[in-house]
Amino acid sequence: MWDGSVSRGQCQSRNRCWRGCPYGAYFSSLSATLPVAAETGNLTLRPDSIVSEIVFDRKLGKATGVRVKDANTGEELVFNARIIFCNASTVGTTAILLNSRSEVFPEGLGNSSGELGHNMMDHHYGMGASGTMEGFEDTYYKGRKPLGFYIPRFRNIDEATRRKDYIRGFGYQGNASRHHNIPDGAMGADLKDAIFKPGPYQVSMTCFGELLPYHENRM
Repeated sequence: MWDGSVSRGQCQSRNRCWRGCPYGAYFSSLSATLPVAAETGNLTLRPDSIVSEIVFDRKLGKATGVRVKDANTGEELVFNARIIFCNASTVGTTAILLNSRSEVFPEGLGNSSGELGHNMMDHHYGMGASGTMEGFEDTYYKGRKPLGFYIPRFRNIDEATRRKDYIRGFGYQGNASRHHNIPDGAMGADLKDAIFKPGPYQVSMTCFGELLPYHENRM
């Protein structure tokens, strides 16, 4: 078991990725960056702090801190720093920048072009198919899935496959795994016993494709 030290463990191929990797091999802030920062002795964590805006100092011509609101007490605080990282993902970061209005940036920090919050993109995802395969009951071994596969796009790769109504690409990916054979209504000891008994193999496939950065796609 990983003890939280900076020296992270290697992947042990034990299929615990979806559980957050208790060995610290799978990258996350909890297993990688935060432990390193904590061991410097210069890390302070302040939970339940909602960042409302980045403070911009007009005289200095740069951002000097962040304004936060305590989610429990409603108290507003300002934390100053020489360097500020805004790592709130796409929507959260954009919202903070749009909220960071000043005389220099009346429409949001860094938004002199007016494009902040526009041209949002995402994958279309979730469509696919799956099927159950009988047989192969003797090929199960604990903790691993047997395979994964990827089917690359076959449109817009040359003149013969060029499309005018769809100008980018898409692909398919999937895997096969043995599902648990859990009876309906199982609880307690019956459920614990059932989840260790493998069911039939299932092959599933999901498609991915990209959206284009239309100006109308905005938050």
